[in-house]
Amino acid sequence: MNHAELFLEALDRKAKIFAPNARATFEANRELCSWLLSPLARWAEAAYGSNVFDEAARGYAEYCFGVAKAKQVYERAGRYTPEAMPEIMSGVYEHEGYMIPYMWAAILIYPFWPSMVSHIALFRDEFVRRLPRNASVLELACGHGVLSLLAAEERPDIQVEGTDISAPAVAVANRLLAVSRHAGRVRFAVQDALQPDNQGGNGKCQGVISAMLAEHLMDPKPLFATMGRRVAPEGLVFFSTALESPQRDHVFEYNHESQPLQMAEIAGLRVTRLVSDASAIPTGSRFLPRATAMILKSR
Repeated sequence: MNHAELFLEALDRKAKIFAPNARATFEANRELCSWLLSPLARWAEAAYGSNVFDEAARGYAEYCFGVAKAKQVYERAGRYTPEAMPEIMSGVYEHEGYMIPYMWAAILIYPFWPSMVSHIALFRDEFVRRLPRNASVLELACGHGVLSLLAAEERPDIQVEGTDISAPAVAVANRLLAVSRHAGRVRFAVQDALQPDNQGGNGKCQGVISAMLAEHLMDPKPLFATMGRRVAPEGLVFFSTALESPQRDHVFEYNHESQPLQMAEIAGLRVTRLVSDASAIPTGSRFLPRATAMILKSR
């Protein structure tokens, strides 16, 4: 059996309403989605046991229901209505009972949502495989750490450091790291990489990852400044963000693909590749929830 299908079988058991669309997306992109899900399945089972697939499916279902509810509120309000930042910190990022299911969902949307699957190809083909030899890579807000681990799995020559403000998320990342055989080349730590004291001076990296972070910030401009400062002249940035896609902790609302692109340009970066995709939404909706990803380089 393809290890990737263990997640799909769990959706059939624990998230039946979402399983058909997830399977359709997977089957349309089997090789690409398996590139992510197969190693993840091995790591997840080794770290958490065979029950992890049902737990991940339940987390995915809870996440999808939460997104649907947030979209309904968004359509009525006409704007994001996030919780206040102290409540987001305590009720989301620092809350283990919320964050662990959230982390499983946050990685499963890549192979199961049509709006996200193109990000896997961009990340693998245009970022990971094009990094300079022996690259050092920094992931900002690494969360579950899976993107960092996939990069290390694909490129045995690179070193990766990931940071996140959420201790429960980093605990998941470190648990997966411990069984991945990449512990000598990957490191995860709890810290806010956007704080000046935590930026490691002006050290340059050949790769910087910022995946689905900007929409969680009150002001994303410091994030772009950090990416511009940390990426080496020959390096690459993988950046992605949500557009018109509300969730309880989505704070900054992007409405146009040009908005994050302009922030990148102001920070001294230029785009070399860009994808932006949406899932199907009901007729008559005012907003088109979607996700965009870019490969950026220093100008």
